[in-house]
Amino acid sequence: MATKTTTRKTSTTNQTDLVKALESQIEGLQSDVHALMKAVSDKGESKMDQAAEAVSETTQKTADLANEEMEQIRTYIKKQPLKSVGLALGAGIAIALLSSRG
Repeated sequence: MATKTTTRKTSTTNQTDLVKALESQIEGLQSDVHALMKAVSDKGESKMDQAAEAVSETTQKTADLANEEMEQIRTYIKKQPLKSVGLALGAGIAIALLSSRG
């Protein structure tokens, strides 16, 4: 009988040790997953920041180009006002004719 009791105690001890080892491994895995999630999040934030900066730069360049074009148009209108009015009148007539057909 002593052997069965000793075997059961040893078995219970082994199971307890196994449970503790598994709990420890699970905690380690949770820690690793948390670290990986943080790394992925940080990398994603970095990429978002880079994309936002690229969009901002492109927007600024586009605005600068639009301002330059507007300035060229203003200069042209000041140098040739009658020709500018004629072009605007012609464009208006063309748009009116096209829209009245549709």
